[in-house]
Amino acid sequence: MQTQLINFTIPKKLLGKIDILAKSEFRSRSELLREALRIYLASEDIRKRSFEIVRIAGKRNNLSEEKAIKLVDKIRDNLPLNK
Repeated sequence: MQTQLINFTIPKKLLGKIDILAKSEFRSRSELLREALRIYLASEDIRKRSFEIVRIAGKRNNLSEEKAIKLVDKIRDNLPLNK
């Protein structure tokens, strides 16, 4: 795997939480943040595909805006980041 070094700033309080979690899981900060980004990106992909499915299904089935919003909320509630 090719890697690229990046620098960014985060609040000290957040860094403290990252360090505590990384230590408890016997991982480095980098490993923990890589995994967090993988999960976030996968969730975003699922979210985008889900909304597109709802949009298409809504058009095909004349889904009301209210029902579409409820369906989107249900999808959001089931995303990994929301559990």
